[in-house]
Amino acid sequence: MDKVSTVERPRRREYSAEFKAMVLEQVRQAGASVAGVALSYGLNPNMVHRWIREERQRQMLTALSERHAFVPLQVEALPAVTGEVLPCDTPAAATPETIRIEIQRPGGTLLVHWPLSAAQQCAQLLRDWLR
Repeated sequence: MDKVSTVERPRRREYSAEFKAMVLEQVRQAGASVAGVALSYGLNPNMVHRWIREERQRQMLTALSERHAFVPLQVEALPAVTGEVLPCDTPAAATPETIRIEIQRPGGTLLVHWPLSAAQQCAQLLRDWLR
């Protein structure tokens, strides 16, 4: 009888949250490159990039949970597009405390007024929407 040897696959390494936080803190320092920091710890730079993405997602979820995640938006129904030019009321000017975004589409124009105090969330919404 022949002996059959089984070869165990190496287990994936698991890193503690403290270790990940330490690596990400070094990446945030001015002049530090992700690849340089990763290689100094013997890590693949792609793994560190993944940790950065995961941290951003956690921060975004935390920010959303602290605020209202759902913002109701009232939109008026537009008449069917028939090729004619529809009259448009002049929109109210944005106040210095708001961000005004105007999106023109074939069916009409969408106006968004966003509080300036939440500019970062507005930028994230636009990034997600424009992907």
